[in-house]
Amino acid sequence: MSTRMHGDLLLQMSFWPAAMASDDITVHVESLARRLTQQQEDAAATEQHRIMVNALRVSRVPDHVRVHNEDAYRPGLVAIGPLHAADKRLRAGYRLKMAYLHSLISRGHSDPARHLAVIEGYIRLVAAREREARAMYAAEDVDISAEDFIQMLVLDGCFIIEHLVNVAASVEEASLYATPFGPAQLSIDLVLAENQIPFFVLVDLINSTRLPEELNTWATAYQPAELLMKLVLYYLAGEKGRNMNVVGLPAANDVCHILHLLHAMVTAARTRWEPPQRHQDAAALEMMQETARLLRRLPLLLLVPLLYPILPEDSRWRASYGREDLPSASDLKRMWVRFKKARGGSTGKAPAGIASVLGPVPLAVKLAHEDRLHLPQLRIDFRTAPLLLNLMAFEQSADQRAGDVSAYVWLMAKLVQLPEDAGVLVAAEVVQSAGSESKEDIARFFKHVGAASEAAAELEKSYLGVTLNKLRERSQHPLFMMWADVQRNYFTVPWAVVAEFVAFITFISTILQTYGSFKH
Repeated sequence: MSTRMHGDLLLQMSFWPAAMASDDITVHVESLARRLTQQQEDAAATEQHRIMVNALRVSRVPDHVRVHNEDAYRPGLVAIGPLHAADKRLRAGYRLKMAYLHSLISRGHSDPARHLAVIEGYIRLVAAREREARAMYAAEDVDISAEDFIQMLVLDGCFIIEHLVNVAASVEEASLYATPFGPAQLSIDLVLAENQIPFFVLVDLINSTRLPEELNTWATAYQPAELLMKLVLYYLAGEKGRNMNVVGLPAANDVCHILHLLHAMVTAARTRWEPPQRHQDAAALEMMQETARLLRRLPLLLLVPLLYPILPEDSRWRASYGREDLPSASDLKRMWVRFKKARGGSTGKAPAGIASVLGPVPLAVKLAHEDRLHLPQLRIDFRTAPLLLNLMAFEQSADQRAGDVSAYVWLMAKLVQLPEDAGVLVAAEVVQSAGSESKEDIARFFKHVGAASEAAAELEKSYLGVTLNKLRERSQHPLFMMWADVQRNYFTVPWAVVAEFVAFITFISTILQTYGSFKH
């Protein structure tokens, strides 16, 4: 067919609604137009969603991030989503998911003849948003058929919902506890950056699921998305911190997956926190304590002009720290910085339902009155390292180079460089060990997680920028530098107590001699 004939054919398409023929070619105009229209609408919707979730897409943690912590990003029991679905190590987890699917359906439908219809309903719900869910992953990570992808989302989503419901309703989970270390490992697997499914899939599934009678009050009080967020945070809080009265929940449409929800709650908690106001009696007592500390230091301060000039150059402050460095916790303590455990204040009530290892006020860092550094209480147990590492991986995948968690981990890694530093923070109850970890173990822990932090380049833009600048200014003050140098080199444990006692006796003796001279 000539070019002119082809042009005439295209021109006439807009006028002929049915089929048309020219020579040996037949064109079904209406059918072709509908198919093309549907394709471009689907493509536009998928692309729009892909743009929206691009910064929060579930993807593999880059090699340069995972090089020091390879196992921290891989599930050990259950694969959630497509990234680890083919891992043969997780076959026990697949059988567990099947058992939970049966449990979830059987609770609401005792008649096995109804089970097929229930599963069909779940499949229809997920299939309706299959393209939207697929856009949450990099194309190379979801190279599976639509049927397999939908089946995976239904099975994984029902498993998560059933586990959350069982925890909230205090239902015994014999299948999970029959697996060695099952509950502990599952609490880690559900917050891994590579082990997530879209949050809207979970919302759709829980909206079509019959919950236990123990949760009827919650089911009627909250919308499905709000109920799901509360169940997730209730579970992550651990036994000691569980509370359904969670405040400050994000909008459901803004949550991409479980790890994103946790990150949003953690970062929101510190924005609403301020150190609690001191009562008048407490302020007076604290002033008396500060005066006593100053009097105790006064004899040692008199020795600084005598001892500092004879200190070798390579033992002085500038030999260990540059202007942009942050001193360790033990050196900051020598500079009269006191470490305080962050407590909930009246001006910023901390939301409940946050992973318990991060303390009641996660990421709450504030330097008050130039010498009191408030830090959140971090509990170190088997979950702490994976949780921090995956929160940082989420920030880096979302291109948040000045992310709150990354900045906090960078700060803690700088503060704890030696076992001595770990002892300072443990004594201040800023770091709490769940087991028998020694100071050396705690120092290794912070070195381990700190290696994955890439916050240093963007640290000035983070929420810690102002605090870090103040600490650096203090560390460059000549008086504090000399005082820290003298303490580090002359008054170290176990001689610190002896030195202070000798200095105090010398000070008293000097006063008595001066008084005697004037009297004479």
